[in-house]
Amino acid sequence: MDANILSGKKVLMIAYGFPPIAHAGVYRTLRFCQYLPDNGWKPTVITIRESKDIHSDHSLLKRIPEDVRVHRTATIDMWRVIRQYRAREAQRTAEPEAQGNAGRTGGLPAAVRRAKGLFFSILLRLFSIPDHMLFWVPFAMIKGAMLMTKEKFDVIYTTSPPHSEHLTGLILSKIFRTPWVADLRDPIVGNFNTRDLSRLELKLHEWLEKLIVRAADTVIVVTRYHQKAMQERHPDQRSKFIVIRNGFDPALFENVQAAAFDKFTILFAGTLYGTITPDFFVRGLAKWLDTKDRSARKDVQALFFGMGTERAGTLARELGIGDVVKTSGLVPQAEIIQKLKGADLLLLIIGNDSRSAGVIASKLYEYMALNRPILAIIPQGETLEVLREYGNFHHAPHDDYRSLLSALDDAYGKYIRKDADLSGPEKAAPVGSMYDVTVQVKDLIHVFHSTSQAKSAEPGRQSVA
Repeated sequence: MDANILSGKKVLMIAYGFPPIAHAGVYRTLRFCQYLPDNGWKPTVITIRESKDIHSDHSLLKRIPEDVRVHRTATIDMWRVIRQYRAREAQRTAEPEAQGNAGRTGGLPAAVRRAKGLFFSILLRLFSIPDHMLFWVPFAMIKGAMLMTKEKFDVIYTTSPPHSEHLTGLILSKIFRTPWVADLRDPIVGNFNTRDLSRLELKLHEWLEKLIVRAADTVIVVTRYHQKAMQERHPDQRSKFIVIRNGFDPALFENVQAAAFDKFTILFAGTLYGTITPDFFVRGLAKWLDTKDRSARKDVQALFFGMGTERAGTLARELGIGDVVKTSGLVPQAEIIQKLKGADLLLLIIGNDSRSAGVIASKLYEYMALNRPILAIIPQGETLEVLREYGNFHHAPHDDYRSLLSALDDAYGKYIRKDADLSGPEKAAPVGSMYDVTVQVKDLIHVFHSTSQAKSAEPGRQSVA
């Protein structure tokens, strides 16, 4: 290894989600950790310990470079504790009912059970302000302080959600007078997934955002839409906001062996939650199948992989197409990439509301890296702008069944004709584009350097360069 790397700069990365945890937000941090060492920056990561109730993919651990140190701490998550307790209670209630003792439900009257359920619902709401990972902050802060007491870090980097973890970066940066870069993968204020918040919750979210923006030296966001919104809310801090989009690791897409499907395959990979629902697509698929003969129905499948996809299967069964729509939970990333590569049409869904106009699903970049046709059920907004650059897509706005059926007709027609040119334009998400992590990591390093230099230039500070 280059000696400059061994004597290079150090960044303390605080990330609640990190491999083997396999939720969507993990991959951005993992990609940066993979490529920072080759560019002269050595990451040290603070994260939570592995837990059985959090989906894991242990193959991801192989992608962590040997010289990246990972420190795992305990945490207290009352939200998860309560959910586990309620699941056990539900199972105990279901057991006597399954044995034919419907009247025996743990000996508790119905009114008491309802009151108990309401109590736990209130607790869940309380422990989700601003998020249920808040009690990890003391554990992360103590571990961070221990590390920073022993060695010098040039930059602290925090990434969210969960947004509460930025409090760790704030406290450590103040104590050790170290430059702090806050990476917001999702908005704190105006997030499409934070609806029905009380006035108090809204105020707390606004307060947290303001606190982070004023204390951080640089704030990274992943879309221009979010950057503009932040600049409008914090005009006196507008120079702090930098856009580094989500992206893909080109190494993962080299020589991918496509999964073999014997049907016209539409594939969704991701998480369905909030306003991101499969309803319009599944209903549209049922309408489209009604226009085809029975042989076509046997030649089509829609596969959903990820969290929350059960809804697609339930609705499909209600509409009589349960044999066409199949759902599964999360699968290892290497496996899902092979399935995506082999599918005929990749399904992208974003919510149909004003808040979703600035959302770009991180899965989009993997779709583009595979250079496959995309069916985008999305509103007008920044995702559509990216797709127009990509070129190989169908756009079906929410509730526009005519566009959806036309898109399915076109994609299925190409499948039937076995069109050779299904991959679309060669310019799609190429290596070296702004979505390539090997490019993005250089942008991140530029942020680290400029943040360090600006901090060292403050009155009364010694240079950290």
